[in-house]
Amino acid sequence: MWLATMLARPFTARVAHRPLRWRAPWLAWQMLSWVALTLLAPPFWTIGALLLINPSSDQPFFWAAAMAIVPVANGVAIVATNQRHHRAPFLRRTAVALHAFGVATAVGGALFVLLLWQSHAIAGLVGPLAASADGTRRAPLALWVAGLAAAFGVASSAHASIVHAWLAFDD
Repeated sequence: MWLATMLARPFTARVAHRPLRWRAPWLAWQMLSWVALTLLAPPFWTIGALLLINPSSDQPFFWAAAMAIVPVANGVAIVATNQRHHRAPFLRRTAVALHAFGVATAVGGALFVLLLWQSHAIAGLVGPLAASADGTRRAPLALWVAGLAAAFGVASSAHASIVHAWLAFDD
């Protein structure tokens, strides 16, 4: 009787209650995911390519540290996602991707704002964006910094969350 009722339900309803599992070997898949996320991040390879073309920069610490934010933010997101999965297992890859995206975007954006502030790059990098032709500011500088940080966070983690959900977890 139970077999007939189970077979009568759609396939998605039959497997929806099973949690995702980590791929085995666990550490190898996690490391592969982290390396792939880092190397495929648009801010990482764009800044890296520009520094390869012309390594002399007005802000050498800023650009190297901006590249370093990507693996740090994605690493924190991977650890947070794994901890969340350990406490309450994910049922779908979309839930994994959304959780990892939220963590990586928040961490990446926050680290980027701290980097802008610490390296005193706000006036040099963001100031020209906020200035208009007549010398007045179109919008407060803080809005430009927040927008730039959000764009950096999304660009470095949007693909990462999807790739991690597919590489590190198995149905």
